[in-house]
Amino acid sequence: MGNLEPDSFRFKVLEAAKSFKSSWIELGQFLFTVYKDKRYRDWEYQTFEAYCAKEIGIRQNTALKLLKSYSFLEKEEPEFVRAETLSQRKPDRIPSYEAVNTLRLAHENERVSEDQYDDLRQDILEDVKEDAEVKKKVKYILKTGPKNIPTPAENKQASLKKLSLYLKNCKNDVSLLDVPPKIVKKLDELLELLEDYQK
Repeated sequence: MGNLEPDSFRFKVLEAAKSFKSSWIELGQFLFTVYKDKRYRDWEYQTFEAYCAKEIGIRQNTALKLLKSYSFLEKEEPEFVRAETLSQRKPDRIPSYEAVNTLRLAHENERVSEDQYDDLRQDILEDVKEDAEVKKKVKYILKTGPKNIPTPAENKQASLKKLSLYLKNCKNDVSLLDVPPKIVKKLDELLELLEDYQK
């Protein structure tokens, strides 16, 4: 664009494309302020979602993606959303909000390593790859990566649940047999103790 006359038709087409591509960031910024400061209440809307649907005409899901994608960039990539930085970027160097949302979700996922995240960040913010292509890559990372390994506390909780279930089955079996009631009572007490311990 720097080599073109600002009055030329070609320049105007590129400028419109740039505005179109970066407008989601500007809209996300406005929505972030509306949501954070609850400005929608000043305009007689009870909820942010109602404001977005009735006044702006975008669905709740889209509004939340725009909001979260912008918020993510502001927090993790503040330089990227600066007006001066955006104004210097060519239209094909601005990623879609869907791609940025995919990056946000990958950032929050413990199964995506730091190196994998850096690779995805390069794909989205620098190489500006399409959302579908990036989603495919994330899906592959999650499919081939290590599964969530339960913590010792989670293992303990699972074992206690298993033990409780086993004791309940024992109690059912014992109740079918002709055994003294105090055995059933002891099983009940043990189950109660286990339940209290798990709380």
